[in-house]
Amino acid sequence: MYSTTITTNVCLFDLDGTIVDTTLAAESAWTKLCNRHNVNPADLFKVSHGSRTEEMLARFFPEVDNTNGKAVSKLEKDIADNYLDTIKLIPGAKELLKSLDTDPSNSTLDFNANDKRKWAIVTSGTRYIAFSWFKSILKDVGKPAVFITGEDVHSGKPNPLGYNTAKIELCKILRFDQSTATSVVFEDAPVGIQAGNAMGATTIGIASSHPAEKLIEAGANYVVKDLTHVTVDKNSENGTVTLRITEPIYQKN
Repeated sequence: MYSTTITTNVCLFDLDGTIVDTTLAAESAWTKLCNRHNVNPADLFKVSHGSRTEEMLARFFPEVDNTNGKAVSKLEKDIADNYLDTIKLIPGAKELLKSLDTDPSNSTLDFNANDKRKWAIVTSGTRYIAFSWFKSILKDVGKPAVFITGEDVHSGKPNPLGYNTAKIELCKILRFDQSTATSVVFEDAPVGIQAGNAMGATTIGIASSHPAEKLIEAGANYVVKDLTHVTVDKNSENGTVTLRITEPIYQKN
């Protein structure tokens, strides 16, 4: 079985489609909105995955009043509150996040307890919907200290602002040199891969909501079927994480 390792200082995760499979819930809520406003859902879904809700509302539903984000809030509350039974985790996601809080060679270490987690979430969703998954399906993982949502940045993916912000905040907490610290971005959407590449990260595409070919076209360094193919080999107390990627669908030369 082929595998390879990469070493990094911080791991930056998208949420929907990368950690949590919300595709059915999101598409159900969006389709309901499309039907009310005579919008073709297929046109929306070509670009909506990985994009900020407010940007999609402005593009496809200009007549909807989103003053103070009220339309965004209504839609994402619908997803979180009314479709919870359709939500599931991407295989291997919970295990990978938990393993990043420990060191396989030293079971006494607990990076979460010491507030030294080397991972963060960077999502295009709002705080309400993003935080809700850590109160339900990811409750036993717990919300990380660095958690960037679509409300925290003025430009969404493929702009690298969200990922850059998360890296900077993690480096401050961990006392890493921002100019030399390395990062790995985990993404399921082409725009997210582009954002990760734009900030100089190694990008790992998760072929959950888009075909692997689309992630390769976007410039992913690696593509895997799901997160069962990514494990932690070593988690240094003071510096780096060594990740093992097993049987990747694609690996850039």
